[in-house]
Amino acid sequence: MSISITRRRSLELIGAAGAVAVAPRVGAQALPAITFGGTIPFSGRWAEIGQSVHAGYTTVAKYVNEVLGGLEVGGRRYRLDIKMVDDASDPQRGITLLQRQLDDGVSLFLGTYSTPMVLPQAAMTERARRPMVQAGGGGDAIFTQGYRYIFGMYPRASRSAFPAVDSMTVLNPRPQSFIVVYTNDPFSKPQGLGVMARLRERGFNVVDSFELPFQLQDISAVLTAVRDKKPDVVMCLTSDQNSLLIARQMAQNRADVKMLFTSLGPQTPSFRQGLGKFAEGISCISTWSPSFPYKDPIFGTTQKFAEYYQANNTVPLIYHQGTAAGCIVAYTSVLRAVGKIDDTEAIRDGLARIDIESLYGRIKFTPEGDGDPVLMGSAVTQVQGGDLKVIFPAALKEANPIWPMTAWSQR
Repeated sequence: MSISITRRRSLELIGAAGAVAVAPRVGAQALPAITFGGTIPFSGRWAEIGQSVHAGYTTVAKYVNEVLGGLEVGGRRYRLDIKMVDDASDPQRGITLLQRQLDDGVSLFLGTYSTPMVLPQAAMTERARRPMVQAGGGGDAIFTQGYRYIFGMYPRASRSAFPAVDSMTVLNPRPQSFIVVYTNDPFSKPQGLGVMARLRERGFNVVDSFELPFQLQDISAVLTAVRDKKPDVVMCLTSDQNSLLIARQMAQNRADVKMLFTSLGPQTPSFRQGLGKFAEGISCISTWSPSFPYKDPIFGTTQKFAEYYQANNTVPLIYHQGTAAGCIVAYTSVLRAVGKIDDTEAIRDGLARIDIESLYGRIKFTPEGDGDPVLMGSAVTQVQGGDLKVIFPAALKEANPIWPMTAWSQR
């Protein structure tokens, strides 16, 4: 059974937790606060996704505070207070700002976005023995250093794109040859190496691979290889900006393939708008979709979260909001079980043991703190008609895959 399909069986494996009962409405500011600190890229390279992650965090807090009348912990109600500051996509600035919050006594943390940003902060919260649950960093280095206080909603990078490979096994006719592209950074490189190992395990032929610089400008070698070796599929394990550059140059140079997969990029409206008709048929990983059929202990269902989000936000809803919302749901579940808001060791231990169904799906972490690779594997989505549609696994499929893609020159 594939990783993604097994995750989707969570509805059968655990019972629905049921929505939290609505308390009489009280003024949120009148309640004592449970404060979640951290930094987020409101500006700089990662601003678009950073704002989406932050919107996911704050939407759950808003719902708990304004609809549920706060969160009951140990017989007392609290408001959820999200205090995240702009790290400007700068790791050093993020370190400085996070240290200030540690010095101010913040004890519960949420994550920033991107592995290079999360990695140094994970070391800081580890030294301070403060939990961090995050939706922004999946690099293997976060989860292979023995840290006990960092928890991530994704499987680590080296296995996070396995569902994309597995989705290729059900295409008809089955693709035969692949080129894999990744960049030399703490997320893309282990993800690319993991994808190549998975492809070979599944019996596919990797005809070429490219390790490119993180600050990508030129992909001429990739274009030459696509023309010469004519792979069925190009898989790019790259950041949003790099994925956009690769897709644009492939389209401009009429480097045709039957499928282009980019681990990041198509989930953002800016990517699809930037490519226009050339975005059609490009596929990507999606850790979450508003179409997921899960129960949730806060909102009741995934769909109700999506409806509430869209009624209360202007930032477009992509998978990062659902993933970030799952962080808050995990925290609230553990806080209620622990019955205290200041026992960080008990909260850490509760996060290490958590196994719940949520709007995000099953939440269960490995002993190293990343998302369980079987239960929290991703879906695969594809741009169809300008929107994203889930094409794998079968249990969640919204549309059949476009296979093969239309040639660039015929669009």
